[in-house]
Amino acid sequence: MSLILYIVSHYSTKLFICLLFIVQCTGAAAEQRFTAGSDANTKNLSAALAEADYPPFYFVDDKDRLSGISIDVLEYIAPKLGYSIDYKRLSWPRVLKSLELGSVDMVTTFFNTGERATHVVYTGVPHAVESNHFIALSSTTVTYTGNLSDMESLSIGTIRGYSYGQTFDDADFLKKVPVLDEPTLVRMLFASRFEIAVGNPFAVKLQVKRQGYQRELRVIEPPIDVSPIYMGVSRKHTEALGIAAELTSAIVKFRNADQYKKLLQKYGMEQLAF
Repeated sequence: MSLILYIVSHYSTKLFICLLFIVQCTGAAAEQRFTAGSDANTKNLSAALAEADYPPFYFVDDKDRLSGISIDVLEYIAPKLGYSIDYKRLSWPRVLKSLELGSVDMVTTFFNTGERATHVVYTGVPHAVESNHFIALSSTTVTYTGNLSDMESLSIGTIRGYSYGQTFDDADFLKKVPVLDEPTLVRMLFASRFEIAVGNPFAVKLQVKRQGYQRELRVIEPPIDVSPIYMGVSRKHTEALGIAAELTSAIVKFRNADQYKKLLQKYGMEQLAF
């Protein structure tokens, strides 16, 4: 009988040690899982921007920092929602394709069109407004009354994949000459490859300065379009609807804040306020 008790006691001790080891390992594993879970809770979003700077929405400033009203708005609201943003600079056609494929999560600066809505979930409200104009060499006498038929006889430089408002986009009677980006648009305008261009004056003037042209361009009034600018989340993202809803709620609140009004002043956009 004593032998049996010894065996039971001996192996019970070993069993207890084994159980204790298992518990310790399980606890360590649980701690590791908790730590990994905490890291996993950091929500990262990749945001697409065109390679060419597009002020006042996004551009690299004199201190080599990414700036612009779209950037500032997103950088203000993202941390409050628990997101960190990774910006990706791509050609504009690649921005559009990346949203379609889901290789980027979102876009910061987007016109709301039916065609684009098949690939992104837009924020419910815009965060800025953009004005697009016809732009010509200062030596030209081109005029515009607000009727696109005024420009029917002219060749017009545009950016491939950009929207300039539904009316202009649908005007098939215009002689549109698509190019890759703003730097190309400016070079070709000064080279008289087309007679006028269409675009955002902020972005075009930046390229005139960067490329060192001494002559000035003329921004023709009235604008061809004034449209709201949205953010959009790729529909390929499994949480696209939720992310867009969160961004919308945050933008609504921010647009009522004094800091937002200061951003409009900072980027010379007071006249484009909502």
